[in-house]
Amino acid sequence: MLAAVVAFSLVVSADPPKEKEKALPEAAKKELKKLEGVWKAVKLVREGTEEESPKMGGEDVVIEFKGRTMLLIGKDFLKVTSVDGSTDPKCIDFKALVDQGAVTKGTVFEGIYKLDGDTLLLALHPEGGTNRPAKFESPKDSKIIVVTFQREKK
Repeated sequence: MLAAVVAFSLVVSADPPKEKEKALPEAAKKELKKLEGVWKAVKLVREGTEEESPKMGGEDVVIEFKGRTMLLIGKDFLKVTSVDGSTDPKCIDFKALVDQGAVTKGTVFEGIYKLDGDTLLLALHPEGGTNRPAKFESPKDSKIIVVTFQREKK
C-alpha cells in the first residue's frame, strides 16, 4: 500500500510533459540554414505606407535566425514551426515564444518570404492565425506587414 501511495505522489508531483517539438523535414532545414544570421530591417510597408529604416522603441529592428529561433533585438521572440521553400512564394510559419507588445505568447503567424542574396523580404499578418499573405504587398486597410531586411556582415 505504501509503495502505491509513493508511486501515486511521484506521478502527481511530476512536472507535466513538455510539448514535443515537431521535427522539420530535411528540405525545410536547408531553407532555414540559408536564413541563419543577423538581419537589419531597412524598409517596412504597412497598410500602403512605407517607412525607411524602421525603429522599435528607438532602436533599429534587428532579427537573428539561430536554428529554429528568431531573435528580435537579441531576445528570443519567435520559433519557426514550418518552412516550405517549394512554394511560390515560399512559406514560413512562426509561433510566438513570449509576449511582446501586441503579440501574445503562443500566437501562430503564417508568413511568406523571399531570399535574394543578402536581402530577405518577409510578409505576415500581425494578428496571426490563418491570414497568410499571398503577395509581398500591403495595400491600405490590409494589415499585412512587409519588411525588407539586409543581412549584416560579420
